[in-house]
Amino acid sequence: MAIPNFRRAVRSCVVGGRQVVLCLGLALAANGVYAQGLPGLDVAQLVNQRYASRVQTCGADRPIWMCSGLIVRALSGGASQQFAALTTEEVQTQSVNLAFVRGDLRTSSLGATAGFILADGFTAAGWQKPYDVRCVYPFAVTPPGTSGSHGCDLLNSAPPVPPDWSSCAANGVTDATAWIAHFLSNGQNVLRQCSLSAHITPQFYAAIQAHEQATDALAQTPLSLLIAAWNPAAPADIPIQAFYYDVDTPGQLLQAQRYQMQYFTATGKWMPILRVRFAPGQGMSFGFDETEQLDEGFGVAERLTKRYADTSPDCDGGTKAAYYCDGVLIRVVAIRDMPIWNPRADYIARDGVSFSYMRADAKVTSLITGRGGTGFIVKEFGAPSAQTLVMKCAFPDDAGTGGRPDSCLSPGQTLYCDALGITTYVAWRGIRCPFRVTPAQFELSVTLRRDYSGLAYPWNEQTIKPWPPNIPEKLPLEAFINVGEGGADARVVQQGYFNVTGRFLPIIRVNPAAATGQIFTYMPADQIAAN
Repeated sequence: MAIPNFRRAVRSCVVGGRQVVLCLGLALAANGVYAQGLPGLDVAQLVNQRYASRVQTCGADRPIWMCSGLIVRALSGGASQQFAALTTEEVQTQSVNLAFVRGDLRTSSLGATAGFILADGFTAAGWQKPYDVRCVYPFAVTPPGTSGSHGCDLLNSAPPVPPDWSSCAANGVTDATAWIAHFLSNGQNVLRQCSLSAHITPQFYAAIQAHEQATDALAQTPLSLLIAAWNPAAPADIPIQAFYYDVDTPGQLLQAQRYQMQYFTATGKWMPILRVRFAPGQGMSFGFDETEQLDEGFGVAERLTKRYADTSPDCDGGTKAAYYCDGVLIRVVAIRDMPIWNPRADYIARDGVSFSYMRADAKVTSLITGRGGTGFIVKEFGAPSAQTLVMKCAFPDDAGTGGRPDSCLSPGQTLYCDALGITTYVAWRGIRCPFRVTPAQFELSVTLRRDYSGLAYPWNEQTIKPWPPNIPEKLPLEAFINVGEGGADARVVQQGYFNVTGRFLPIIRVNPAAATGQIFTYMPADQIAAN
């Protein structure tokens, strides 16, 4: 952990009376550390290792779920879904119905395309969050609320012997062969399964063996594992290791982010989101992408702040202009221009799209008015991008580029500022010529503004050549912005971008008049996942 950054995050996150535990969550997020003290990549590796495990027993004759396989809570989704909520049947039985999956099983679905994964039994105990597994069914089933033994006795025939509530032994079934015979005698009805023990190691392994002896249709569903119900009002006590979503199902990242936001709101800590993909014949694989996490916005705000504070006059040893590595290129737009990442027809006609260049010495104290309260920031030009942007010219002030035929030269104007010998703001104001985007000339457009006290506008203007329309996933967009009261518009834009690309791009609050270090801020509550 980068201790200086950690301390800075703790100092700066106390906003609006938020509690210290919440601030600690923000600080940890800024350093890539999640609720259980591990980076997201490490969590993904541990989950993949458990999924790939093939052991028949854990430790000194402990059942498989203690160290191997994944215990998954598949959630049906929807904007109102609360990740810790119990179903009506689960409230009645006081057992939560979870899926058990492992790489040696033919399971091809988790039952829902988003949800969360519990830690293995040993890890959960180490977190002081042990859970009680009551029984296991070889095939996915939803026990009715009226079923006996906390849902472990679908046949309502077996007297319970707590804490093992399983019903198979009372029906003379203790291994896979006997279980299959019993299942066949009940018409292969999943609602007439007996449950095997999650406490007796051979019986739990027998559930896996029975699962693999079934037809493909049954074996493609996961095992059902019942654990003692948690308290929905205390989500911090649930031993969650990660949220997940299916990358091949559109829209599910947003649902996983909603769960991530719910967890953060309840606990003040972040839980990583893992992406899961099913490959036919190969099972599941889990990965981690930091750009899909809601806390990624803190990193974006930090990068913007760093670039804003960097007043280097050029980049790459003087071979490239400053906008390749420092400063922030930002564009304010009107929501009526959706999709805002597409150049309008008039921009294409005049071959230019206008931006402002914010840097600590550029004296941009406001952004252009009359366009609304949202827009976007593009990455520094030196950042890798599928679509390269081309800077055409720069102005130290608002230049009225809408009236310039090529967005740089005015009608009748043929020369750039360097050819006219312009070196002061006063001289520029009389001619309003464009500056070339060479390292020296671009820097001069900034220093003219820096050194003059009577600026006509609180913003400058840069012209970028229009890019092809309808390629949002290829553009070097870094964030959407919320300026002033533009939060609702920013969420409309963020939702539109997500609908088209399936990607998360954070909304960053921008206040050009704030002190350096507070101009770019990120609030999880501003994002569509929180609304």
